Amino acid sequence: MIQEEFDNLEEFNREDTENVLPLGWLILFIGLIVFGIYYVYAYTPAFSGWSQEKQLEEVMKDVK
Repeated sequence: MIQEEFDNLEEFNREDTENVLPLGWLILFIGLIVFGIYYVYAYTPAFSGWSQEKQLEEVMKDVK
């Protein structure tokens, strides 16, 4: 039976950066979570009362 040889990928990983996100990615990740929470709260009618119909009425008042 032929035994396959696999690449030893562990030797390519640097130990000092293993499982550590770069600071920019971490800031982006946390910012997206905060933005997601704000967005769901601001644009969910059950939480804020916002609706597309109210938004359209406000815009139409400004146009007139």
